[in-house]
Amino acid sequence: MSPDSPETFDGEAYAQRKRRERLFGWIFSLLGGLVLLDSGSPVPVPLVGLPSLLIGGAMIAFGVQQLRAFAQMPLREALLLGRSLGGRLTRTDLFLHLGLDPERTDQLLQVLISQGFIEPESDDLPMEQEMRYRLLS
Repeated sequence: MSPDSPETFDGEAYAQRKRRERLFGWIFSLLGGLVLLDSGSPVPVPLVGLPSLLIGGAMIAFGVQQLRAFAQMPLREALLLGRSLGGRLTRTDLFLHLGLDPERTDQLLQVLISQGFIEPESDDLPMEQEMRYRLLS
């Protein structure tokens, strides 16, 4: 696999995309709200009436869409990470490479298992050893 291949996980690009989604979501939601609040008066932004409602509504809609994209479970990225790590994943890999909190990491693991993307390699591991998961797809 070459580094330019779409099958390679790029952690920095993923983190940058998530930061951009969160930033755009908040900025556009707030700006859209300000445009809607200002629609009743011509000062300081001279947008009034229907154009103000359309522009403000579109900005809020784009902001909410970006915030939803930010909150979405990174299933595709987890699978790409597993492939780039040789078809094996651990909870620590997901936690560190995807920048998730512990609760979302556990949720992601449960979703991946329930949808049949991964399975535990062994059920009888000692307590001090971390569970490893094998990619099925």
